Amino acid sequence: MGLTEMRRDTVPANYFNPRAYVKANPATGLLYTRQGKRLIAIPEILVQSIHQTLLSEAGDAASMAFYTFGYSWGKSFYERIKKEIEIYYETSIAQMNAAEFFAVVQEVWGVHGLGKINVDFTAAKQGLLIVTIENSGISASQNDQKESKEFSVEAGFLSGWFSANTRQELNAIATDWEQNRTQYLVGAKLHIEQIKLNFVSKGMKTAAILAKNQFTL
Repeated sequence: MGLTEMRRDTVPANYFNPRAYVKANPATGLLYTRQGKRLIAIPEILVQSIHQTLLSEAGDAASMAFYTFGYSWGKSFYERIKKEIEIYYETSIAQMNAAEFFAVVQEVWGVHGLGKINVDFTAAKQGLLIVTIENSGISASQNDQKESKEFSVEAGFLSGWFSANTRQELNAIATDWEQNRTQYLVGAKLHIEQIKLNFVSKGMKTAAILAKNQFTL
């Protein structure tokens, strides 16, 4: 199905409703989006195995490899989703209000198995977004080591996604995490590097970092 044909179907208001967005072909065993793009369901154990193998082989360099891969993935994922959103809603993302857009983003995360995302703008005057993800399909593959969490595939994914969305080079770093919840700060590359050096390296978490961070826009 081509992009120009997407709106011809009778569809629910939520474009990313799983029952309408994910199509299965029992005869071939293949999954597709409603646009006709292939979807692949990857077993969690396979993702964990790849992660652990790279971590053991690359050692300290693994985190940067994870982050770089995630960045590329997040950027290309944004461009694909952007095209679908703009065709379906017949408006550019730039013309959507923030509440509407981030409601759609939550739907995108959910239907793709990426977890539940919340974007908090309360630190915007410090040049930061606070992004919290629960039950992530990406971070489930990580181990609990601090080095793996800070600059991970998911951190890179968020960096790529928000860089593509804002057309600025942004970085992301994990600043707090529990078993099924990870919190990230997203901001300019230099700012995130300073946060890592001055705060994260000392074991400080999100709330303490924001209280100490003196950077303002």
